[in-house]
Amino acid sequence: MNTDDTTDAACWNAFGSDSESDDEHTPPPAGDAVVSVAEHDIETVADAVSLAVTQHFAQLIKSSGISLKERVVAMSRDRNSEWEGLIREKLAGRGIHAVTVAARDDSSFMCDAAVIFHGSSESCDNHDDAVSFASTIRRSLLPGGMLWTISFQESNPIAHLSDYVWDVESAVNKQITPCFKVSRVQKRACVINSWSCPWMEKHSLIPEQVANCNTIGLPVNTHHETYLQYEQRVASDLTICPSVAERTREKVFVTGRDEPVYATVLTKSHVDRAVSILQKHGLVIIKGLLPPEQTLPWGEAVLEDFQDAVDRLKSHPVRPVDLLNPHLAHDNGDEEKEKAERVFEPLSYKEMAMREDLRVDLRSGPAMKKVAHSFAIQGSMLENKRASLLQNERNGPFTVDSDIEGTVLNWRFHPSIISILKALFNPKDANLSKGNFGRWNFGGSGPDGSPQPFRIGPIGSVISCPGAGDQAIHADTPHLFEHLDCLPCHYCNVFTPGYILCNEQGVDYFKNDFDNDGVWTGNSTIGGTALVDGSHKLSVTAKLLSEEDDVRNGTSNAESTTRRQLLQLHTIRPALNIGDVLIFDNRTLHYGLANTSEGDTTGVNFNAGRRPMLYLNVTQSWFHDPKNWDDRESIFS
Repeated sequence: MNTDDTTDAACWNAFGSDSESDDEHTPPPAGDAVVSVAEHDIETVADAVSLAVTQHFAQLIKSSGISLKERVVAMSRDRNSEWEGLIREKLAGRGIHAVTVAARDDSSFMCDAAVIFHGSSESCDNHDDAVSFASTIRRSLLPGGMLWTISFQESNPIAHLSDYVWDVESAVNKQITPCFKVSRVQKRACVINSWSCPWMEKHSLIPEQVANCNTIGLPVNTHHETYLQYEQRVASDLTICPSVAERTREKVFVTGRDEPVYATVLTKSHVDRAVSILQKHGLVIIKGLLPPEQTLPWGEAVLEDFQDAVDRLKSHPVRPVDLLNPHLAHDNGDEEKEKAERVFEPLSYKEMAMREDLRVDLRSGPAMKKVAHSFAIQGSMLENKRASLLQNERNGPFTVDSDIEGTVLNWRFHPSIISILKALFNPKDANLSKGNFGRWNFGGSGPDGSPQPFRIGPIGSVISCPGAGDQAIHADTPHLFEHLDCLPCHYCNVFTPGYILCNEQGVDYFKNDFDNDGVWTGNSTIGGTALVDGSHKLSVTAKLLSEEDDVRNGTSNAESTTRRQLLQLHTIRPALNIGDVLIFDNRTLHYGLANTSEGDTTGVNFNAGRRPMLYLNVTQSWFHDPKNWDDRESIFS
């Protein structure tokens, strides 16, 4: 094998550009060279692929904190040639762990990158097995992972891939030898729910005047990108994709399971990157951070408490209301039927607040308290400092001190979330922090620059029911001062789904869309949350939402149209799967997306179509949000 610098550069450069000139076919070798084409193909393509994979991971070491030896590459089995063994040998020589995938379905297997042999030979005993193995590998590839496919020059191995799941637009096809080419395509770090907001101009090209007004400063190619393509790219840029090593860093035992489950723990590099994204854009998405075994019990408890609240309020002795039909009052016979129809003001109780029709904010219900207690009991069995987080809390407000690192026993105190919040709430300059002598009067820590405490609220949930419409765009908290564009965050939300896309029987109540490999495209009637990129900054929000100025200053229709288009350009609709986490600054503009699912049409499951999104409110220790929750009547007492 020739590994001199010239060959290495040539192999890597084959994957470094997607210009049209690079896609031209290399002419077949002439004369005697044709005789050794098979051997030449195997060695040359193996060199190119192994070098490209190595270079890809090497470029990520600084931003991810993951070394080459921690990376996992999946390879399809190739029965009739030397591809598989040779590439695996070359990757191993660079410290990368390559695994041949031979099982049809292994839901627990994960990989950081993948190499598939497509059409180069009969890789399995029959065509169906080959297709199944390739599909298994593509499913096992983690979000943000890179896929290399070796194929004959006349085949197109990525033609059938969904553009919702894969960044097909940026795929690279390179002719490595006269007979074989290699395709490189990236799995999207974050998928988008493009079914939502049908009023958006998703497939229109971004007008040049809108691109020129981009207040975030991200590059826009107006000649080739639509609004949806731009949104998909930006959402991926705002997403942290943990590696296999991070996803298998710690094991945790969960009540009711004999075997432990994996808890993802981010590297410091990924934590730092998450904080940087939050500070710049006002939101960050983290894929697969939480074990579903820790969040699903909360979602089930939320739905139980919600149905309990529905039943109790429907028979309320003073002001009965049907949460599922909130625009109708009960006709008690005291009024004519037509007078019974009236709109209720949003209801607020100690445990519940109606955001609008069919969208309810719920916390501290009886079932939710039981789940909180079960996790606390589980934590108390461990004799360590982290368990103290769980021993004394019952899902109430909790002040996190600077010396607490968090615990994987409860997603509310996940160590990576704690680390991100510490840095987000405590930006500092090492030299300037030495001058903060007033800290001697608060906690006695002095000007040591250590993170100051912050408060984590109880686990709550926003339940969206079938028929809920799009929320009005809003921010959850005001800016504290208005003389600077963006002060450090004082209030943020942590979101994670409390539901799965399909139930155990495979029933899809939300009508989700999946690609040919069974991977969720992000498209769903489930709804979700849309957020406006960068709108935690006063300057951005002032520019995007200045309707009053438009009226007062006589702004032209063309300028108003540009403003609306610019708002759409900044709007991101990330589709969260179970275990994913969304953290956003509460000053960021956002709105709940419509839940257009039909719900249960069979009468078997009245919770069908109800979407519980779990959340944590996290604030600086000195900030208090009394809205909705203080001094209210209790539903359940």
